[in-house]
Amino acid sequence: MRRTLVALATLTLVAAGCASTRPPNQLVDARIAYQQAAISPAAPLVATDLFEARVALDAAERAYQGGDIEKAKNLAYIAHRKAISVHAKAETARAAESKRVALVEFQQFREMQALATRQELERAKGALTIAQQEAEAQRQAREAAEEKVIRIEGIQAQKSDKGLILTLSGSVLFASGKNELLPSAKERLKEVAEALKDDRRSLLVVGYTDSQGKSEANERLSEARASAVRAYLVREGIDDKRIRSEGMGEAQPVAENTTPEGRANNRRVEIILEAAPGSGHTEVPKGAKGKEGAKGKEGEKPRPAKPGEKSEPPKPEEPQHAPK
Repeated sequence: MRRTLVALATLTLVAAGCASTRPPNQLVDARIAYQQAAISPAAPLVATDLFEARVALDAAERAYQGGDIEKAKNLAYIAHRKAISVHAKAETARAAESKRVALVEFQQFREMQALATRQELERAKGALTIAQQEAEAQRQAREAAEEKVIRIEGIQAQKSDKGLILTLSGSVLFASGKNELLPSAKERLKEVAEALKDDRRSLLVVGYTDSQGKSEANERLSEARASAVRAYLVREGIDDKRIRSEGMGEAQPVAENTTPEGRANNRRVEIILEAAPGSGHTEVPKGAKGKEGAKGKEGEKPRPAKPGEKSEPPKPEEPQHAPK
C-alpha cells in the first residue's frame, strides 16, 4: 500500500512538472477516490479490483502527461468509477467478514456454553451419585445399629413417629431413689454405645418416674438419671453433640400408678434414636406434669354418675413414699 501511495505521488509530481495546465477535475477526483480505496482496511479483500482501478488511473495519468486532455478526462472518469466501486466493494467485504467472524465467535461461545452445561450436569450427576451412596451408607448403618441394639438383653425396642425408642427399666439402671448407674447398667449401656456410635442420628435420653412422692422431686430425679445415662454414653464413644437428655418426672406414664407393677414400668429411661435430624421429643408443659394413673390427674374432680348409673366409691389413697 505504501508503494501505491508513493507511485501515486510520483505520478502527480511528474504530471505537474510536464503539463503546464491544471489537471482536470475528473483526474483529481479519480486520484482521491483511488487513494481512499487504497487506504481502506478492507483493501486486501479486493486486491484484484484495486489493481484494475490502478491500471485505469495510470492510463488517465499517461494521457494527461501526453497532453491529450480530453482522453485524460475520459480515462480519469473510468478510473474514478472503478475506484468508487472498489471502495464500496471493500466496505461490503469488510462487513461480510465482520459478520462471519461474529458468527464464528458466537458459535464458539455456544459450544463453550454447551460444554460448560454438560460439565455442570456431569458434576451434578456425580454429586447426586455421591449423595445417594452416602444416603445408602447411612441407611445401612441405621439398620445395622438397630439390629445390634434390639438384641441387647433387658432393652425393649419400639418404633414410633419419634424414631426408634429403646426402653430400659429404672430398677435395672439405678438403685431406688438414686441416680448413680449400677455396674450391670454400665455393661448394658456400653453395649448400646457400641451399637450406636456409627449411627449419625441424634439421640435423646428421657428419664421418667412413677407418681409416688412430690412432683418436683420426681422431675429432678428423672433429669439426674437421664443426664447420668447421657454422660456414660458419651464416655463410651457417642458424640456429645448428637445426644441430649431431659427429665419428664411422672408425666407420660405407660402404665397405671395404682399397682406396684405399673409403677415399676413407669420408672424407666428411654433412649430415642430420632427419625430425622432435629426432630425432638415433644415435652409435656411443666404445668401439665401431674400425677396420672387410675386415680386421674391430681386435683381433678370425680365425674358425677349419670342417671341410672351406679357410682363407685372412691378408692383409698396410697400413702406417699420417697421417689423411686
